[in-house]
Amino acid sequence: MPGTFFGVEIARRGINVHRAAMDVTGHNIANANTPGYSRQAAVIQASDPWTVPDLATSLQPGQMGTGAQVEQVRRIRDYYLDVQYRQAGSYEGYWEQKLDFAQRIETVFPEPDGQGIQAGLLDFFNDWQDLNNDPQNSGVKAAVKESGDELAATIRQTYSQLVGIGESITGAISDQVDQANKLLTEIADVSNAIIFTIKNGAQPNDLLDQRDQLLDQLAALGPINVDVQDSGMITVNFINSTATVLQDDGTGKVTASQLALITGAGAGGDENHLSVDGVDVINLTGLADYYTGAPEGAGMGAILGNESARLENKDLLEQLDNLAVAVIDNINDKSGLTFFTGAGAADIALDDGVKNNCDIIIGENALTVAQLQSTPVTIGTATATFENYYQGIVAQVGANAEKADRMLDNQQAISQQIDSLRQSVSGVSLDEELTMVIQINYGYQASARMLSMQDEMLDYLINRII
Repeated sequence: MPGTFFGVEIARRGINVHRAAMDVTGHNIANANTPGYSRQAAVIQASDPWTVPDLATSLQPGQMGTGAQVEQVRRIRDYYLDVQYRQAGSYEGYWEQKLDFAQRIETVFPEPDGQGIQAGLLDFFNDWQDLNNDPQNSGVKAAVKESGDELAATIRQTYSQLVGIGESITGAISDQVDQANKLLTEIADVSNAIIFTIKNGAQPNDLLDQRDQLLDQLAALGPINVDVQDSGMITVNFINSTATVLQDDGTGKVTASQLALITGAGAGGDENHLSVDGVDVINLTGLADYYTGAPEGAGMGAILGNESARLENKDLLEQLDNLAVAVIDNINDKSGLTFFTGAGAADIALDDGVKNNCDIIIGENALTVAQLQSTPVTIGTATATFENYYQGIVAQVGANAEKADRMLDNQQAISQQIDSLRQSVSGVSLDEELTMVIQINYGYQASARMLSMQDEMLDYLINRII
């Protein structure tokens, strides 16, 4: 049967168990406001009883308990909520980038303020109408020259601003690829620390929190598929299933691949791709084009959001180029002279001959030119008046920004809802933790009181019995 000091050992275990539980609760309280922290709980269970019956032990009516022990410090986490949160974060990152650049593009088309290309077209054709009323007036011809020069400059400036936005988008994609590489390296380092800790029999709860927080950040850049093993090993696919960016290197350690942005890829030289360790595996342009045409709500990650914004900006550049070409060709044809020069929106300009001598403008052709204001012409693949075609561009810009704003609001609401669910599982409630403190304190006091009683009993047994 158990020895004389058996009760002391039980009391000692009770004190240690409640002290460990108090430490875990204190850790929760200390990290109540720590981003990414998951609530922990000490899993207490009865220690092995005394003893397993065999020939060497006396038969007892039942096994005697030996107290309690902390089996593990459990991390409270719901894996499936993590998956949903990261998916929502990918959607949110996509629309956040789309909205950012859509709003920048909107500033390039300040039409409600009576400025921009539409106002330039109106002034230009009004001056031609005035010239029709007085064909030989040099002052009116000078006005036609000035409004034409201003229209060309406005088209060039608008085009240049869109080109600048396109370069900013490509720069943003490059920065985000660098950010993804940094996150992948950090995830690999933390994962290797997790594997080492688990091999040594400990539970790396705080390291797991750190890794999950890094995975959340990576998911905002692009969709990820995560496979986690009990050993702590992790495999991650980024953006598509063929791009494995974190995996076992064959020695039981996690290794991170390196991403690189490839610009000017594809048959036309206008696509962006991603390479993984030097292998071209992700066609960003193709994926972004797919998501742009998919139903509302589709779209994955900030990188693809930026690529989609780049494609929309590229489309606007093409439309503006088509408008400039149509203006050059039709005005030159109807005015009877080379009024505009240039191959498109990038270099449209007033001809030097007109700029140096406005009297060469043929006033008798003014009516024919003025009528172009209301005459549908071929612009790219469309047939429309200059004003209507340009209004279509402006409407598209506004619609893109409005849609991105609406979708971002929706995705933020979804992300907040999922995060609330996740916090209800993993978050720290101070009220609950303080209640646990009181409960643990009572248990600790009871165990300490039991130890004191055992001490009194042993003192009586050892020192007082004669």
